[in-house]
Amino acid sequence: MRLGVVVELARTPLSEVAGLAVAVERAALELVWLRSTPERPYDALVAAASCAHAAPSLHVGAQVPIGTAHPLYLAEERAVVDQLLGGRLVLALHGGGDVEELGEWTELLLKAGGTAPFTHAGTRFRVPAGLPENVVNTEDAVRVTPAPFGLEPALWLDGDGSAEIAAEYGLSVLTGEEESGAEAWADLDARLGRAALRLRRPGLRAWDPTAEDATELARRLARERDDWGLDTALLRLAPDPGTDDWRRRVAELAHVVRPRVQLHRLPDGLEDFWDRERIHLPTAGDDHSTTATERR
Repeated sequence: MRLGVVVELARTPLSEVAGLAVAVERAALELVWLRSTPERPYDALVAAASCAHAAPSLHVGAQVPIGTAHPLYLAEERAVVDQLLGGRLVLALHGGGDVEELGEWTELLLKAGGTAPFTHAGTRFRVPAGLPENVVNTEDAVRVTPAPFGLEPALWLDGDGSAEIAAEYGLSVLTGEEESGAEAWADLDARLGRAALRLRRPGLRAWDPTAEDATELARRLARERDDWGLDTALLRLAPDPGTDDWRRRVAELAHVVRPRVQLHRLPDGLEDFWDRERIHLPTAGDDHSTTATERR
């Protein structure tokens, strides 16, 4: 199972995101997950771009709500940021409950993620637009540039109606904090058959360390892994991002939770040994700390 840390941009200045990503990378976790607000839907992509040089091996997720702009604007922003990140960007498109609208945005983003010119005639958008003022250089088809860094840009869906659209286009569903993924993925498995094997099974999950010990969190995630296949857990931590408490909890994710959800069966006595060692955990982001990989 891969572990990521959620950064709510409503609570975090954009200037601080790169430093948080560095702490997550130094803890040897796999992702930092950036969530935009409806008022500033593309902030997550701006923040993702700031992580490109600071955290050169970290995957970066940008959860973007459907906004009032044209989907091709989002497609262009995604293409630029993914180039900066060297293919490490994961875009999650958040629907607001209008299934038809989410479907059209999804279709346009998938077309824009290719390298061939395309057209689109939907209920909300027409590509090329064919506007009367575009008479100098009329186009029969368009192509979004720059081209994707990889062969297939990562696109996940979340929010109301996402399971239906994900099944139609063969995409991953990102389940919310209060959702069990079992129902959504049972439907996807039934509709996609073996094609569902290629999909990641991510879930947003909250963790309040004052109410749940790290070992209990690990058991909770492991149950979901065994129940419906959770393979990417994106964790929203209760402490404010960047505080000493937040950094301690990131270190616990690396040293306490990660080995417990990645090893199917632990040798007898190993968990007791790990628990004794927890008092020596470094703080994520400390230049003198060792990473989880080094300690293993």
